[in-house]
Amino acid sequence: MTIVRKLARPILAASFIYNGVNRLRTPESTQHLKPAIDAAAKASPQLAPLRGQERLVGQAIAATQVGAGALFALGRFPRLSSTLLLAAGTINAYVDFVSAEADTKEQKEARIADGVKNASLVGAVALTSVDTEGNPSLAWRAGKLSEDVKKKSNKFGDDLKKKSDDVFGN
Repeated sequence: MTIVRKLARPILAASFIYNGVNRLRTPESTQHLKPAIDAAAKASPQLAPLRGQERLVGQAIAATQVGAGALFALGRFPRLSSTLLLAAGTINAYVDFVSAEADTKEQKEARIADGVKNASLVGAVALTSVDTEGNPSLAWRAGKLSEDVKKKSNKFGDDLKKKSDDVFGN
């Protein structure tokens, strides 16, 4: 892990951890999740039991942010934890934007500034979710393993055919 990754990950994770802890302390902000949960339940019937459970969903998202943020800051499971942060951060950016007051010009400017900040954080964590640190991705490794298995099974089949020809004299 480079020095940049060692420093940048905890700095990036700090915002998500802080936001997650605040959301766990003040679950009232989860009322703004209702439209998103209703839309998700309409799109996928399996999510219908979540209707009316905004507080539970909000706490789960906040706990995910804290846990994934801590793992990300420590450099453990960086792609998985940053993917979880991406999902939770996107939802929180939406909730923050919807719940922000925009009655005065100053409030509108603050809402836009927070929206841009949250979008920047989501973008940064999106980049880290695809960062392989110079190592091959899981998809490449799976493809390579598949190619190796195919080659070895073909060689095994050819060897088996040759041995059977020798034994049975064909």
